[in-house]
Amino acid sequence: MTYFFRSLQVCVILFLFIATPPLFSDIYRIKKGDTLLIAVIGQPEYTHSVQVREDGRINYFGGEFDVAGATVTQVNHLIREFLVQDNHVSNPVVMVSLVLQKNGIFVGGAVKTPGRYVISPETDIDLYRAIALAGGMAENADRQGVQLIRTDRTQKVETFDLSINRPYPDVRVNINDLVYIMPLGVVEIQGEVKNPGKLFVRGEISIEQALARAGGHDREADLTAVVKVGKDGKLSEFNLSEQFWKSPPTGESPPSLSDGDVLFVPNVFKIEPIYVTGYVRNPGAQRVRGPLNLRQAVALAGGFETSANREEVRIHRHDGATIETSFAFNPAEGQPRQTLLYPGDILEVKKKFQVNWSLVSTLAYIVISGVGIIIQLTR
Repeated sequence: MTYFFRSLQVCVILFLFIATPPLFSDIYRIKKGDTLLIAVIGQPEYTHSVQVREDGRINYFGGEFDVAGATVTQVNHLIREFLVQDNHVSNPVVMVSLVLQKNGIFVGGAVKTPGRYVISPETDIDLYRAIALAGGMAENADRQGVQLIRTDRTQKVETFDLSINRPYPDVRVNINDLVYIMPLGVVEIQGEVKNPGKLFVRGEISIEQALARAGGHDREADLTAVVKVGKDGKLSEFNLSEQFWKSPPTGESPPSLSDGDVLFVPNVFKIEPIYVTGYVRNPGAQRVRGPLNLRQAVALAGGFETSANREEVRIHRHDGATIETSFAFNPAEGQPRQTLLYPGDILEVKKKFQVNWSLVSTLAYIVISGVGIIIQLTR
């Protein structure tokens, strides 16, 4: 029985060794973090797996070996000479193989497909190739905030600027490193501006800068009643007349926008209503000068009817777009999810699904009666 297990052990070790192709053993250069299986045939007590340390060395039975940059074959010779010279084994048959692991890197943050990407140990990869593995940068990526987080003992965090006009940084990404791209904040400018839509910002941006980036205001813009909707749903109104552009009083900072905020510039000549239709108590037009969140719009329409479906409402934008959303409350703030209605939009509240028990009972009666008739006919 002992002979059987010894033979089985030798076969397993031989398989592990053969599983590492000879050509790979002669070409691949060992790197820090690699795991090596050192096997001595017939001497199971000398069979161990060791990991290459950050200094490129391994420890095997008290012996220190500098293996970083060496091939598997070269390490095999080093171990054999060590065992013979230190009188561990007289004529050892040593087999060293690289334990192939699913090595990879993690790319996260503002990329199109964040996740872990498996790469072979010999792959030489830089920041640009690592980001390309994740589909490239997302629309809200902060190119000046690309972080490379080392997972070795140093735990070093480096930040790089990958702006389009910057020189190409020659930065290598090692196995198990993390690449994280900081996302920019998003603010929205709507109403009487030349280029309404989203703006990507780093930190805060003044209202003056936000309007400038949106192309400036239109001729029909009412700058005396500009509305800011905060991320928390709070509404603030500003008078952006000429006096607004003067320097603020000492100690005060000018109004600004940050991630999640919305700025709405109304029309000075007309007030477009927001329409609330469907299963609300008082459907119809609600004349307002600025945006409303879902809760405010439904409240102006008298609230929900008992048969209203609060889990699925539909918004028809004045530009023709349609959005399906939910009147879902945030338990912490008592506010619905931050979805805003602008003048000219239509909020449609649907009817929730209800079981018609009268119809169900009628169908059940018909089915049971039919089964009874079939049974009678087959007797």
